[in-house]
Amino acid sequence: MKDPSSPENVATFEKNTHMNRNLSHLLLATLMIVAFGRNSANAQCSWQTVFSDGFEYTTTIPDLIPGTTIHNTPQTFAAHTGSRAMYMNFIDCVGGVGTCAGDLVYQRTMTTCQNMPIRVSGWFLTTFSGTQCDVKIVISDSAGNGLDSINSLLAGYSPSWTQWTSATMNPTTTSIILSIYTNVGGTNGNDLSIDDLKLERCVSTSSATGVPVCNNVSTVDLYSYLSNNPVSTGTWTGPSSLTNGYLGTFTTGANTGGTYIYNSAPYGTAVGCPLRVDTVVAFSAAAPIINLGNDTSVCLNQNLILTAGTSSSNTYLWSNGASTGSITLNSSSAANNVYAVTVTNVSGCTGTDSLAVSFVICSGIEENGAIELLSAYPNPSNGTLTIQAPASLLLPVQMNVRDASGRLVFTTTLRDYQSTLSLPTIENGVYMMNVVSDGMEKMGSRLIIVNK
Repeated sequence: MKDPSSPENVATFEKNTHMNRNLSHLLLATLMIVAFGRNSANAQCSWQTVFSDGFEYTTTIPDLIPGTTIHNTPQTFAAHTGSRAMYMNFIDCVGGVGTCAGDLVYQRTMTTCQNMPIRVSGWFLTTFSGTQCDVKIVISDSAGNGLDSINSLLAGYSPSWTQWTSATMNPTTTSIILSIYTNVGGTNGNDLSIDDLKLERCVSTSSATGVPVCNNVSTVDLYSYLSNNPVSTGTWTGPSSLTNGYLGTFTTGANTGGTYIYNSAPYGTAVGCPLRVDTVVAFSAAAPIINLGNDTSVCLNQNLILTAGTSSSNTYLWSNGASTGSITLNSSSAANNVYAVTVTNVSGCTGTDSLAVSFVICSGIEENGAIELLSAYPNPSNGTLTIQAPASLLLPVQMNVRDASGRLVFTTTLRDYQSTLSLPTIENGVYMMNVVSDGMEKMGSRLIIVNK
């Protein structure tokens, strides 16, 4: 057995710190969420030390398996921090007697909260070169469920300490068991320093979420905006009473916008198990207003442009799969169909609209040579037309507009060779612009398409 008599240099290291956001930071984040109108969930996980053993005492080390090491109290050499560490100078394994490979040398039970994320860490060192202190570490809960393990941990050679940190674990019971086994026995494998053994728990201290209440939505469940799936046994408080229990249903027109708080106990109500507080700021948000116009008919050789918006901050999704603000339809790329679009703005609010488009055969409508009498533009028209009459036409002259069934929908008298007409009451569709000359209406004078 080897037992050094002089102190080793204590290795230093920089500990990672995990700082909770203070209240002012939380309020600032919330205000930014509201100002920009975006959904956001900022789950805050703080690693808190539940248990720590730096072995800074002179009494017998708790949970050390009797008869495994010649040192039952913390020693003053090979300490990671402070002046002492657990120094496990194992009793040689001779003929199966002593501390042999596979023997349990240390076992500690630690209290925790059920289903709460935890982790265990420690620092390891050997003071002699060679294959020293190869150990196995197993962590389980008190129900016997394995949580984490490492089959072979080779400690660093002095003064190079090795830190081991377990995976993040979720015990199903209120305690865990840390077990350490030696993988080697005998003279060449019996010197192990362990220091700063620590159990930490991950506490979800709070989360802040901005929830837009869109003006075209009747209810919103605030619970659906909480991060990290909180338990459904909490309660809501706020400026007005929400409905549907833990769902926290906010009803437009009945509830008041403002800060709502969800209090819950995700790790049980045992003493020492922390509560969780989630903050939701509900604010009014306007949904985009979309108007594609009325159902319309388009000639087979014409294009139809549908526009849902021009804002680059919105997202667009058309029923034909397009994701642009506008789409162009024609008879070669589209069939008679209903076209719909959903527009989503930066607040997450959506607006939708749809219209039916029919492609019709327009050839053969213009007749009697009357096409040369008048010209009209733009065509298709958004409801305003410029009419150009040839100099050969004797003015004044009556002009009628009829729909596809022949019904008269508009009439006027042209007194100038260029006139601008407004057709505010005419719905989208295909129309015939006819002139009355010599007491007769010239059918097919001009085909016009109205697409507002």
